[in-house]
Amino acid sequence: MKKLLRIGVMLLVCCLLLTMAAGAQQTKLIALTFDDGPSPEYTPQVLSILERKHVDATFFLIGRWLRNNDGMLKREVEDGDQIANHTWGHVRLTGLSDGEIRESVSDTAAALTKMTGLTENFVVRPPMGARNSRVLADISAPVILWSVDAAAGKQVPAKELVRRTLAKASDGGIILMHDSTQANVDAVEGIIDGLHSRGYELVTVRELFRLKGVALKNGVLYQRAENGNPQSYPESRLSQHWAYSDIRAVSDADYMKGDVSGWHPNRYLSRGQAITILWRMSGSPRPEQSASFPDVPAGSYYARAAAWARENGISQGDAGKFRPNSLVTREQLYALVCRLAELQGETKPRTDTPVSYGDDARIDSWAADSVNAIRRMGFASKNDVEIFRPRDWATRAETAELIHWYSGLAAS
Repeated sequence: MKKLLRIGVMLLVCCLLLTMAAGAQQTKLIALTFDDGPSPEYTPQVLSILERKHVDATFFLIGRWLRNNDGMLKREVEDGDQIANHTWGHVRLTGLSDGEIRESVSDTAAALTKMTGLTENFVVRPPMGARNSRVLADISAPVILWSVDAAAGKQVPAKELVRRTLAKASDGGIILMHDSTQANVDAVEGIIDGLHSRGYELVTVRELFRLKGVALKNGVLYQRAENGNPQSYPESRLSQHWAYSDIRAVSDADYMKGDVSGWHPNRYLSRGQAITILWRMSGSPRPEQSASFPDVPAGSYYARAAAWARENGISQGDAGKFRPNSLVTREQLYALVCRLAELQGETKPRTDTPVSYGDDARIDSWAADSVNAIRRMGFASKNDVEIFRPRDWATRAETAELIHWYSGLAAS
């Protein structure tokens, strides 16, 4: 009986952990892509809509049509859009020889680099989606297709493009459009507004796969970004992590530590861990009162930190409880650090141009002032590329970056 009970408890814990992991990515993501440009007539219209809506998209460009369109490409790059490779002549690659396929892709990539200065490995979309194993073997870049094609190769009115796109949209999806017809241009705003109203954030293909924890591979075909495991990161590659300098700094300062199996930069942060980090940053003071939250065991590693946080208004609890094992969202992390800054008198604005993102409207009203205060103090994350994702769980790496920045600010 006891053995069965233990097994039942273990299964319950596993289910809870799986539920937490499944719900970790709160933001629904989708990529808006445009084929067959650049078009002197239609592309500028699309870019103006994207700029007004604070949305980044991906443009798959045809090599032979790049000439004399330097300004348009420059605008796409400066606006934060992703440029990509749609081959040189827009012909079916399945009908070309191996050498012709490689030449069509490489010549377009070379032209994109020459015109923009970018040296990235541009993702490729075969014209008409035509591909086979031979074509994929000849493309030394990730191959991106789509999961939503509202037109399906036909001329479709703008309203119908909007309706079909919204009906087929799903988290991790890639939408195929064209900046080569007026109907597509006229559908862009309705699609963006409809997706936003359904809780989606629009990002580039590059950002879609990064945020989904999927590493793109050359010669591999992708039609959507299936959820990878964003929490997983090999410890052997820790020195290559985007937050490594921050990780080193907070580790050396004893604010954050790993465990016997590693530092785990992409794991999510709990409330107990977050409060303990802030407490250590404050010098690990002994709280004046021993009373803490009712759900904080006296012998827990975070007991003193929780009592200190409650005493100083850092953590206000949830219905009178601390909930130490609950995960911390990104907007909650900013609020916690902002309260520490207020306690220490470090909230002075240091920039007149704080960063902002297209999804800032999704920041909860209770957290908006804290997030804005941190930004006005000068913080801009290296990991916030296109959107802020206020309700996604904060990772240990994101936490390391924020507290490293704040500790430097407080010491200056």
